[in-house]
Amino acid sequence: MRILFVASRPPYPPIQGDRLRAYHLLRHLRPRHHITLVAPVLAARLTPEEDAANAALAHAWVPVPVGRSHWLRALLRYPFSPLPLQTLLFAAPALHRTVQRLLAQQAFDVLHVQLARLAPVAQSSPPGVARVLDFIDALSLNMARRATREPWPRRAFFRLEARRMARYERALLRTFHQAVITSPADRTVIGDFANLHVIPNGVDVDAFAFHPGPREPGLIVFTGRMGYFPNEEAAVYFATQIFPRVRQAVPQARFVIVGADPSPRVRRLATLPGVEVTGRVPRVQDYLARAQVAVAPMRSGTGIQNKVLEAMAVGAAVVATPYALGGLAARPGEHLLVADEAEAFAAQVVRLLGEPALGRRLARAARAYVEAHHAWAQAAARLEAVYARAMQQAAGGHG
Repeated sequence: MRILFVASRPPYPPIQGDRLRAYHLLRHLRPRHHITLVAPVLAARLTPEEDAANAALAHAWVPVPVGRSHWLRALLRYPFSPLPLQTLLFAAPALHRTVQRLLAQQAFDVLHVQLARLAPVAQSSPPGVARVLDFIDALSLNMARRATREPWPRRAFFRLEARRMARYERALLRTFHQAVITSPADRTVIGDFANLHVIPNGVDVDAFAFHPGPREPGLIVFTGRMGYFPNEEAAVYFATQIFPRVRQAVPQARFVIVGADPSPRVRRLATLPGVEVTGRVPRVQDYLARAQVAVAPMRSGTGIQNKVLEAMAVGAAVVATPYALGGLAARPGEHLLVADEAEAFAAQVVRLLGEPALGRRLARAARAYVEAHHAWAQAAARLEAVYARAMQQAAGGHG
């Protein structure tokens, strides 16, 4: 197949959920298909290393410099438009023109668009080109959950954005031939559309190799990009409401927050006893390999949490909230422990810190689960099947 793959951001470095998904899918698709990769590049330019790494993911790499000059126009349009603000902000005219130019100059079988916020770039695509949208998760649900965590008036904005995105997600399923999403829960939120398929995220099981031990007693790790609201909120929740309870039972416990772009709220957590904030690190797996417990105390967010899969792959025993499980089929008590309220969550962490044998049992089962259900090669193969179905529709003149 000849695939025009429009990523929401340059896939490398794969440090955020959308970039990670694009990076690994492209790694597996490239040997079998001709890929043209397009992505908007915001603000700072890519380093030579990043540019080369993105180019290696495709046969043709087309970065599109996108400024923020159109953001003011998008904000002014928002009250008068039915579109979500994310779409108005990120579907930049320069990106749309680039995609349309490539479609006019070359013959593509598939146009793959990542995230609903970039969906307008598929408008006016030529007949016969299969249109496939990767929602990743239900942004409408993400916004609705965030609305419950925000103060007024931000709460009102996120409620409005959630309603607009919900309508837009359903409308997109009538304009794209096929679409994919990472979890059954997110699919249910959007609706039971025949052309919406679940393709879970995966783990690079070689890069995230299993470490049976030894592990650093009392070390608790939380990973993710710490400028992202659900991660920021989770870090603050654990550090201020859960970790003090853990320290009462295990005074030597340490909580290390590992991830790029920590917000000021997250950086201030480093002043608390036993809490460390690393910022971006070369390899999060090195921290997971030392951790006795990995936590995912999510109170908002959607989709599959890559942090949970990565911790399970490396062999850190996991404690997660129900939100963090997303669409995982992992079973509480067999692959990980689950708790919600602060007291119950702290009790599960303390239990694992005091019962290393339990942690090792969960870790072995979790690694086997990841290998069986979350290999990126499986995800790429399922995406190829979706492409084939979309191509059949496009060839038949449907949509």
